Amino acid sequence: MAPDEIEAKFRVADPETFRRRLAERGRTAGETVFEVNCLFDDAAGSLRRSGAALRLREEFREADGSLVRTLLTYKGPPVESRLKRRPEAELTVESAGPLVEIFAAVGLAESFRYEKRRTPFRGGASEVVLDEVPHLGHFAEIEGPTEEAVFAEMAEVGVADAPLIRTGYVHLLSEYLSASGLDPRRAVFEGGG
Repeated sequence: MAPDEIEAKFRVADPETFRRRLAERGRTAGETVFEVNCLFDDAAGSLRRSGAALRLREEFREADGSLVRTLLTYKGPPVESRLKRRPEAELTVESAGPLVEIFAAVGLAESFRYEKRRTPFRGGASEVVLDEVPHLGHFAEIEGPTEEAVFAEMAEVGVADAPLIRTGYVHLLSEYLSASGLDPRRAVFEGGG
C-alpha cells in the first residue's frame, strides 16, 4: 500500500507576515510554481464517491511559464487522524497528453480542474508550502513523515495554534463554487484556463 500523506492545512490571512515568520525561523522560499490540477473519474464518479482521487498536475515556472514537471497522483480515502491523512502514490511523467488519452480509453474523463500558485519553503524537518487558491485565498500546508513531525514543525514556525482544515482544496472549492453559482467543475484564476 502507498505511504500516507500526512499534512496540516490552515488558512493564512496575511501571506507576507507568514513569509517573514518563516524567514525569521531559517526557512528559505523556493521557486513559485503555477499548477494546473485535473482530477479524473468515471461517469459514475466512483473515485469521488469512495473518497479517492486520481490527479494529473502540471507545474509551470511562475517567472516564464515553462513546464517544470508533470505528476500523476493517486490519493486513497482519508484515514482517521488529527491531521489530513490519506494513502498517496505519486510519480513524475513526461507529459500529460498521452495519459489523458489512456484515461479516456479506459473510461475516465476530467471531472474537476483547479489552479494554484505554490511556494515551497526549505530548511525545516518537514515540507512547508504557501498556496494561493482561486476564490479562497492563501493557505499553508506542512507535510511530514509522521503526525508528530508535522506538529513539531508547526510549533517551530510559530503556527501551533492555527485552526486546521482536514479537507482538500477540491472539497473547499466545490463548496464555494456551488454556493456561488459558478461552474462546479472549474476553479481557475481570472483569465485562466
